[in-house]
Amino acid sequence: MENKSKKILSEISIGELFDKISILEIKKEKINNQDDLKEVIKELEILKEIKNSSVKIEGKISTLFESIKSVNIALWNVEDKLRIYEKKKDFGENFIKLAREVYFNNDKRSKIKAEINRISGSNIREVKQYVDY
Repeated sequence: MENKSKKILSEISIGELFDKISILEIKKEKINNQDDLKEVIKELEILKEIKNSSVKIEGKISTLFESIKSVNIALWNVEDKLRIYEKKKDFGENFIKLAREVYFNNDKRSKIKAEINRISGSNIREVKQYVDY
């Protein structure tokens, strides 16, 4: 018996859509496995089609998309470096510095997504709350 799930549609914020597209664009550049790459491209094309039919990309929104992609590239690179330190069981000063960069970058990412949502008038807005540092 084949268990194929049906398509699930869920409303998301425009900031979340841009974030997801930027991550998929990064994956498209980084992933080597051809089967995985096909899945990434498939999802990226679907989300870009939604973006193109739903969101007017101009001015500040375009700049914010590039900003969120830059932050996601930084996060990708930090995560790769952390995994190398993890593999070596090296949890010294460099590991701690990189680990802190994860939440600093995630905070930047959250602010950019909030700004995208504000400017675009997104129906849904992501809410985050953490302990201050």
